[in-house]
Amino acid sequence: MDPMFERRELTRKVHIHSKFLQKNMLPSILAQLRMNMEGRCSSEGYVQPDSVTILKYSLGRTNFTKGGIDYDVDFQADVCLPHPGQIFRATVDLRTKIGIHAEISPLKILIPRDLHIGNQEFDSVEVGQEIEFEVVGPQFKQQDKVIIVVGRLRTALKPAPLQPLLHAVSTVEMPTMASSSMGTSSEEKVVTINAVEAPKKTRKLKKPSVVESNESLKIGMDEGEA
Repeated sequence: MDPMFERRELTRKVHIHSKFLQKNMLPSILAQLRMNMEGRCSSEGYVQPDSVTILKYSLGRTNFTKGGIDYDVDFQADVCLPHPGQIFRATVDLRTKIGIHAEISPLKILIPRDLHIGNQEFDSVEVGQEIEFEVVGPQFKQQDKVIIVVGRLRTALKPAPLQPLLHAVSTVEMPTMASSSMGTSSEEKVVTINAVEAPKKTRKLKKPSVVESNESLKIGMDEGEA
């Protein structure tokens, strides 16, 4: 649980309209309590959201005027109510002529200049710096979403030294090319190459091969003699 909150037991009268009546009334009573109490200030202080739990509730009494049932409910909730003398830490959001402004939900803190006349540490506090302060007194009304706290500066905390997020990048030196004797390194040489047409390929024709067998020669000689 947040150290700014404390677990407290509270009692409230809860009215349930007739259209929400059912056999098990616990869900309806819890929903009504959370809607009316959580995320805002009551007479006990600021009630943290999603912190209400029901301990017990009485038998219902018919309310003819409102048209429903009334229940007396005992429940627990996390309540924030700063007391004088409590010490908190916060980050400075703004500096004005009135004083130093900071915020820790659900508290809005004002460190007035009038309480620190001649305080050099108060004058040196910068926006974004973390401070430690003592509560002088809270101010709020019922149904408010925040509590205004007037405080007195105790000390301004020094910011932590910044740590490098990335490792140092090693540099590699590339070897430089030696300049030619024909010119200095600042001179640029442009070499042009003429395109040469590739030689055309010629296709060689093969001579037909004549194969003469002894048998064909013999037949030719026989025909001549005849």
